[in-house]
Amino acid sequence: GELPLTQPLLRTELDSLRKHSRVLQPVLERHTREGDESPTAVVRKPSSMSNIASPLDLIRSWGSSKESLVSVALFLVCLALDRIHPHTKPQLNSYSYFTLFVTLESLWLLLMQCQADVVLISATLVLRLAGALDNDRDAWGGFSNSVVLSVAVLGIVSAGVHHTGVIDFIFMRVLGHPKTYFAAILRLSLPAMPLAASISNTCVMGVMIPVIEKWCKEINMPPRLFLMPMSYIMLVIGAFAIFSTSSNLVAQSLLMERGLEPFGNFEISPLAITCGMATVLYLAIAVPTLLYIEASETPTPTLSPKGSRPLVSSGTKLFLANIQISGSLLSGKSLGESGLLTVLGKVASIVRVERMGEEVAIAGDFNERFELEQYDVLYIWTTTDAILELISFSWVSLIALDGGFEHQHRDDGREVVEVVLDGLCPLVKEQLTSTTMLDGAYGANCLAIRPCSMQHFQKPEAQASEVRTFVGLLRDQKKAYQFHIGDNLILDVPRNFAADYQNTTHFTLVRRLSQDEEESGKGDVGEAQYRDMMVSGALLVMLIILVASNTMPLLEAALLSSFLMVLLGCLPQKKAFSAINLRIVLTIVGAFGIAKAVNKTNLAAVMAHMTCELLAPFGSRGIYAGIFIATVGLGVVFHCTAVVSLLFPIVVAISESDNLPVPLHEAMAVLMMGATCQVLSPVSYQTNIMVFSSGCYTFADFPRVGFGIVIIVGIISVGFVDQLIVS
Repeated sequence: GELPLTQPLLRTELDSLRKHSRVLQPVLERHTREGDESPTAVVRKPSSMSNIASPLDLIRSWGSSKESLVSVALFLVCLALDRIHPHTKPQLNSYSYFTLFVTLESLWLLLMQCQADVVLISATLVLRLAGALDNDRDAWGGFSNSVVLSVAVLGIVSAGVHHTGVIDFIFMRVLGHPKTYFAAILRLSLPAMPLAASISNTCVMGVMIPVIEKWCKEINMPPRLFLMPMSYIMLVIGAFAIFSTSSNLVAQSLLMERGLEPFGNFEISPLAITCGMATVLYLAIAVPTLLYIEASETPTPTLSPKGSRPLVSSGTKLFLANIQISGSLLSGKSLGESGLLTVLGKVASIVRVERMGEEVAIAGDFNERFELEQYDVLYIWTTTDAILELISFSWVSLIALDGGFEHQHRDDGREVVEVVLDGLCPLVKEQLTSTTMLDGAYGANCLAIRPCSMQHFQKPEAQASEVRTFVGLLRDQKKAYQFHIGDNLILDVPRNFAADYQNTTHFTLVRRLSQDEEESGKGDVGEAQYRDMMVSGALLVMLIILVASNTMPLLEAALLSSFLMVLLGCLPQKKAFSAINLRIVLTIVGAFGIAKAVNKTNLAAVMAHMTCELLAPFGSRGIYAGIFIATVGLGVVFHCTAVVSLLFPIVVAISESDNLPVPLHEAMAVLMMGATCQVLSPVSYQTNIMVFSSGCYTFADFPRVGFGIVIIVGIISVGFVDQLIVS
């Protein structure tokens, strides 16, 4: 029933309990305020057992969802084709149309941001059980593929190089202080391109973001002029060698699975280098125009005549946070007298003020003379620096947006980090207002959020409107906000969280925000760390030489380098095992199974025949252009490994077609270069997500800059592939 407690008393008691023990969380979570009818209405939640939905409820919920309607529609279309086309397409049978349905359904689920490994492995399992894949080797042969295993092992090498700090060391020695943007982007590309061609570009970008932000302050240029361009440069140059990127490794593995001639380790290098150099030149010339912003300092805080909010510069990254006036010292003081504007007024907006559970003011209704009272709750749109400063103030409390504890971020055993959610993060599609997933998976609380949909602001007016709308979602229990890929969060987490999750698929970016972070990084490199950097760098060079000279196969060379990384102390054994990304392996194996079914059921042959008939008037260049356009189009939504796996059987069938055969390696090279052009969307690749949340870009900035890269890479790949690829 209802407890006749006032809000201040309730908060005082709960704060005391929360501050001293996490063991009491299950008890505290059963008591929560529901609705806005009364600020003191506290009701008991039902026990967790009563919240478990019955199978009938789950089926009914799925049946009324958008996903189920699309699934039924796809199934009916494929069933109709099976009944209508037995004579027009005699080489297709029921298995062919069932495979078409499973493939389209998988693409739809991926489009809805379902986890790729679960979707693709499940699709392969369904095809195997249905008989479209009639033996285990066709379905699960990827698990025994040496190239697929190399993808997992190379993660250890990347983790070792990242752990020792050799990448950071190289960048800081090369960048210098260029005077022009053209010289700056060339300086930045000089170390980035060989590193991206050798190890994971996600790993390189994770190191580059803080380096670029610090460097940009020194050379007085905005980081947005460098972050997105470097993501694009590393994507294109990543095709340099077969072992440089996962899409190349997948293509090589599929060739070997079919018994076809594999690529040489550097066979595609001339094409990739040509495209990479052209990309750098294009970005150096076009970016200052396409991404131009005025280089001005953050304006001095001033309130409008209505006192709505201070102006916000377009280059500032802001988060939504929730603070409470917890000290009696500020009770009765005005907003101007409180000192809050000293911290927040630089770049922030106070979006909403609540008192005893009731809204008393929103942006535009108050000014610096607004009088505060103890326990007032303020929703603020502010910077990471302001949030860190607020943590140290004793007269305000930072309230976790997920309903978690309010004071734990001040404990010595915890730290504050900034993260960007990746596709395999268990938080995706979970509600922000629930602490279950955040606390259960990470022991974390969400202190602030910058939703992916709100990364694009350029004007304060746009911010004010959408931030107020978002705050309304936080208050609405029925329409609570769900996490999305690319959401930027500030979390209160256990100590060492940043180190544990630095190279996982849960987050594209993990960065510690402790105030001593910058000071700790200013010291000279110690002797032991310098030795580890040199050893890890030497092992990386050894790996490249062994593979390039064909002295050792890729898997054996990667295993040897990984073993030596651990043996010589460059990487702790625990971190080495955690760097093995099983979920990427599952994603690739699942994609292999679908590709095998598409080939075995003759879907690939029919699609190849239709493609050749359509593009035959344009000759081989038309075929290459069709492959490139299809790859880039699918890459806007789907990961490059899935795109390569799905299009591979069609490309092979085209190369074996009697109508207009083309050399297989040339067609595959166009496919592989098209897979690198995931430059038209901020969510199409991990490094794009990382810079989207770090560079204050609009969604439109990505296709605005990326379209030129697609044109350049397409012209070079389609027009000169026969001259640059020599088997």
